[in-house]
Amino acid sequence: MNVLWKIAWRNLREHKTKTLIIGVLVALGVSLVVIGNSVLESVTSGMEASYIDNFTGDLIIRNSSEEDVAFIGAFGATPNAIENYTQVTGFLDNQPEIKAYTPLLTGMASINQNEEALSFAFLWGIQPSSYFAIFPDKFVVTEGGYLKDGETGLMLSQGVIDDVLKEHGIQLRVGDKILLSAQNDVTGNKIREVSIVAIGYYSNASGILDRISLVDATSLRGLLGLTALKVDSSSLSAPVETSEDALFGGTTDSLFSDSVVSETQTDTSTSSIDYDNLLGDTSVRDAFLAVDNNAWHFLLLDTENNAESRLRDGLKSLPNTSLVLENWRWAAGFIANIAFGIQTILNIIIMVIAVVAIIIIMNTLVISVTERIAEIGTIRALGGQKGFVRSMITVEVLTITLLFGLVGIAFGSLTIGILNLLGLPASNLFLQIMFGGSTLRPILSISSLFLSIIAVAVIGVIASLYPTSVALGVSPVQAMQRK
Repeated sequence: MNVLWKIAWRNLREHKTKTLIIGVLVALGVSLVVIGNSVLESVTSGMEASYIDNFTGDLIIRNSSEEDVAFIGAFGATPNAIENYTQVTGFLDNQPEIKAYTPLLTGMASINQNEEALSFAFLWGIQPSSYFAIFPDKFVVTEGGYLKDGETGLMLSQGVIDDVLKEHGIQLRVGDKILLSAQNDVTGNKIREVSIVAIGYYSNASGILDRISLVDATSLRGLLGLTALKVDSSSLSAPVETSEDALFGGTTDSLFSDSVVSETQTDTSTSSIDYDNLLGDTSVRDAFLAVDNNAWHFLLLDTENNAESRLRDGLKSLPNTSLVLENWRWAAGFIANIAFGIQTILNIIIMVIAVVAIIIIMNTLVISVTERIAEIGTIRALGGQKGFVRSMITVEVLTITLLFGLVGIAFGSLTIGILNLLGLPASNLFLQIMFGGSTLRPILSISSLFLSIIAVAVIGVIASLYPTSVALGVSPVQAMQRK
């Protein structure tokens, strides 16, 4: 083996130009692999950590749907409330892999004050005690305090505050009352008045995530039309009637009949009119409008490692439910898909470069081997076997690829180190969402280092096959006669 290495080094020194051509190509390809994969892995790992730590937890339970539902309101179909919520939570309470869980509602609403539309916000309805137990201090409060169980109020995003100040010159503060309005398919347009109990922001959030505000679940249920009738109708004392007479306590004409008008005209005293019962019995209407206190879109889970498959099987076994188990990537939606898509495209480009590199290296080696046919013939005439010649050429190629591969790794690692110190600025909203902040500081990907070493070794072996066959295709006598 020492003889092979000595011959390889001598031949590489004698053919410096060809060695540099092959080596530079290998070094550039390897550095591209290291830099590209390190940046993209930093993007995806940073995005994963940001979503899991700040927004989604380890896993998400939701109802199945034929439509593409959204984890963040307004970016897909409205999610259905989890079926048989108490049954699902009872199942989770008995799972040792579940460390904690919290329910979540999601929606979007317009923010209004003094009959003026100020802005909009993505709203998450929460159960404060369990939510802040799983995500402690993730919503950084700069003014006010955290919501408490049973309290009505809004923890408004600083991004919305800044937007209102910029567009309308209005400074919203803790204690201010605002109107939230939203449209739903069940109860139509709904308005809820809430007080701002806190102002803050999510750490490591940007873009649309910077507009997420936290609100009490009851207020958001009202805005979303999550009524209780579908689950509580069996408990009503009488069958539910949906006619106008039932909903408005009598015929609508009776409210405006001549008798009512004449009575109010002839009697100057208004004390005889019962304004509180003017609409009659409204219990049915109230039942339609009452919110469902068990209506939640998602359950966010804090789990042990490797719990996903067991939980998935367990959820499928629950009767009268159609539940789906998701992870952070589903919650990130198109942003995560773009990041993984770019990584796939980069890997395809790297494969194309590898094929081109093999062809160029192969052609260069063929020229080099052709120039050394006489030398190879002499070696074979002196007793060198085909295996020796094959090993000699393979060692030469591996020496070039591994040596310059290490140069490429060093250059790529140095570049990543510099980028980590300087940071890659997010110049637009798309990059802010991708980076999970205003700056990305990439970290060297260890997996890409091993991938690079393996890749250059494979390229070297494949590239040496054809030149070796050329060298061994000439008989020793013919080879010695060449000059």
